[in-house]
Amino acid sequence: MDDDVAQVVARHRRQDRWVRFGGVMMSVIGTFGIIEGIMALGYRFYFWTDAYGNVLAVNLTGWGFLHIILGLLVVGTGLSLLGARVPRWARTVGVAFVVLNLLVQLAWLPAAPLWSIIMIVLDVFVLLALISPWRERRGV
Repeated sequence: MDDDVAQVVARHRRQDRWVRFGGVMMSVIGTFGIIEGIMALGYRFYFWTDAYGNVLAVNLTGWGFLHIILGLLVVGTGLSLLGARVPRWARTVGVAFVVLNLLVQLAWLPAAPLWSIIMIVLDVFVLLALISPWRERRGV
């Protein structure tokens, strides 16, 4: 009986570590997104865009604000994953925001290729961190 309890406790600790890793990484990714947005607003010469200064038919100002808003949402959700008790909604919303951030980075790829690839890789690690505890809980 005690061995079963110890296994359950160990599994929950392992899940908590993955979720906390995801929360920390989401906070970092969100902060980087905010920095990207500020750079898009302030340093227009830094990014590769079309002849009209557009990325996917959206000018850099709109794209910058998109990065800032999404970055704030990702940071907020990441910080909620770091609390003593993780709210049920936080992992689901975290996965949704990270997938959205991954798609935005994919679209941002022509403007900042190396940076976007780094961000996409970090997003994939966060997705693995947030989804893997669900697999362990189900026993898959």
